[in-house]
Amino acid sequence: MKKVLFVIYQAPCGSIWVNEGFRSAFGMYGEDIEPEVLLIDQAVISVAQETEPKKLGLYSLKIVQRYIKRFETKVYVDKGSLEKYKITDIDPDYQAELIDHEQMVELVHDKDLVIYF
Repeated sequence: MKKVLFVIYQAPCGSIWVNEGFRSAFGMYGEDIEPEVLLIDQAVISVAQETEPKKLGLYSLKIVQRYIKRFETKVYVDKGSLEKYKITDIDPDYQAELIDHEQMVELVHDKDLVIYF
């Protein structure tokens, strides 16, 4: 099974990149591909507990969270980006694993393909 990492870095405010990144990742299950998602830079805003997608111009992320649980999709979040944007309360429905820069480098090099949003 191929391993594909979707790296989402675009600002969620006024865009749909976070949603499209997750939608693309979930579509990989039908192709016998194991997707994982890494949120970095401004995309980490989407995992904040107080973030309401409607306020950011996003579709509801509850469906994303249901698919994460159903498919057991791994979600990683950059610790440095969380600190940069002062996000301390992460929505537990993302089941996100916090990683540092060194772990991100390993994660990227461990994949067959890396796609950036």
